[in-house]
Amino acid sequence: MSETKKFSRLPLNEKGELIKGECSLKSPTNLVFISQKKTGKTLTASNQPKILIADCEGGTKDFGFPVNNQVNVLKYEGEEAFKKTNKYGWLPMGLFQLVDELKQANDMTTYWRLFNEFDDRKDKATYEALVKHINKMPFPILMLDTITSFIEVSNSAALHEYNKNVKPESRKTDIKRVDEYGGVRLIRRKFEEVKQFVEQNAAPFIIFAGHIAEKKKVFKKSEDDISTVDIDLEGVLSKIFTVKASAIGIFQRTNEGCFLDFTKRDESDLGVRNAHLSNKVIKLADYISADDLVKGKTPKTYWSTIYPEIEFK
Repeated sequence: MSETKKFSRLPLNEKGELIKGECSLKSPTNLVFISQKKTGKTLTASNQPKILIADCEGGTKDFGFPVNNQVNVLKYEGEEAFKKTNKYGWLPMGLFQLVDELKQANDMTTYWRLFNEFDDRKDKATYEALVKHINKMPFPILMLDTITSFIEVSNSAALHEYNKNVKPESRKTDIKRVDEYGGVRLIRRKFEEVKQFVEQNAAPFIIFAGHIAEKKKVFKKSEDDISTVDIDLEGVLSKIFTVKASAIGIFQRTNEGCFLDFTKRDESDLGVRNAHLSNKVIKLADYISADDLVKGKTPKTYWSTIYPEIEFK
């Protein structure tokens, strides 16, 4: 009789054979896309079911029609502008209140329980239970618009935290003036804490919408040469941010509609982990005229191509 073994950590059955998972979650947990300004990336998410826009700069107020699925991250209830937490340090109050309510509305506690069960077993039953819960959520997708403004919100918390930990005479009005290195260490640490807070508590899927950097060397590039490394972030943040993304692409608008380009242009470009998006150009929305926008119409969108697990209704 052959001896059987039980493996608790290795993906092996009692015979020592590799366990093959039945299912995988295809939707990108962290989607980053960048574009030139005023190209319609926020518009494609406006008034779309299952998506909540976290407006970090008031960009939706100028659309000429009500955007019903947006929240102003800069606004908060009460007199305190920041909230102290044990795990993430000081957080901007507007962001904290938004994520706290999303955590309840989306029942993220149940989500993580189901996700961990699925991650362990990867079978059809746990996959279907997870997808069913995702589709019960009012906002399984949170879109942070824009990345640059989101970092400014994070920097405000970094400055507040710094001033709380130094003598009154050493307090600063700009986080970039706290030391001779431009506050890089504090900016980076707080940004990672704020980003982690959002990703762990707000929704299963996060979109970070950003701009292409307004730099001389970028302006000289043609549209076909624009790369994901041209994201408008300072210093090491661009690399730290994009490397951790599930998928990162270029948002483009033409007379045929809006597209997300996930193709790699050169070796410096970052790849895509999600197989259904890798090296592809995905149509995200049909073309819509300015006259139709004024009338309050929204373009037909194809978000389910990006997020196949979500029913956009």
